[in-house]
Amino acid sequence: MGTEYAYDADGTVLPLGDGTIRLNRIRTRDESHIRVYRKRDGRGDECLCVASGITGSPKAYRKAVTGWLREYARGKLTEKVSVFSAQMQVDVNRIAIKEQKTRWASCSAKGNLNFNWKLVLMPECIQDYVVVHELAHRKQMNHSKAFWREVEHVLPDYRERNAWLLEHERDFLNY
Repeated sequence: MGTEYAYDADGTVLPLGDGTIRLNRIRTRDESHIRVYRKRDGRGDECLCVASGITGSPKAYRKAVTGWLREYARGKLTEKVSVFSAQMQVDVNRIAIKEQKTRWASCSAKGNLNFNWKLVLMPECIQDYVVVHELAHRKQMNHSKAFWREVEHVLPDYRERNAWLLEHERDFLNY
C-alpha cells in the first residue's frame, strides 16, 4: 500500500530531482480556481505555492499540483532529450508527458518518446539514465548487447543507475 500525499496541505514535502520542494498552502477567497506557482520563501528555500479557497477537494489539489509537475517535467525532460540526442546523434519526433502506472518511458519506431511525469521526482542521474535508455532505442529497438553498448557509451555507470531505479521505483510510482 502506498503513501497518500496531501497535495492540499501546507508543509507537504515532495522530492524534486536532487532535492525537495515544500508545498506552501495559501488560502484565498477564490473558491473556483487553484493557482500553483514556484517561488522562494523567506528563508530562501524553494516552495510550490498552492493558492485557493477551495475546501474539501483533495483530488482537485492533486490535479493542480501534478499539472504543474507535468509542465515542469515537459521542460526538464525536453531539455535533457535535446542534449543527449545531439550527443548520441539521433532524431526525435514528439515528446509526450503522461502518467503511466508502471512505466517510466517508452520510444516508438517513429521516434515518439513518452515520459512519466513522476520521473522528475527522481534524482537527476536517474532522469538522465531513462532519457539515454529511450534514445538508445532510436538506434536499437530492442535490449540487445548492441543496445546496452549504446547506453554504456554515454553512461558508463548505467548498471548502477538501473539498479537504483529498480530498487526505488515503487516509492515514486505512489505519488
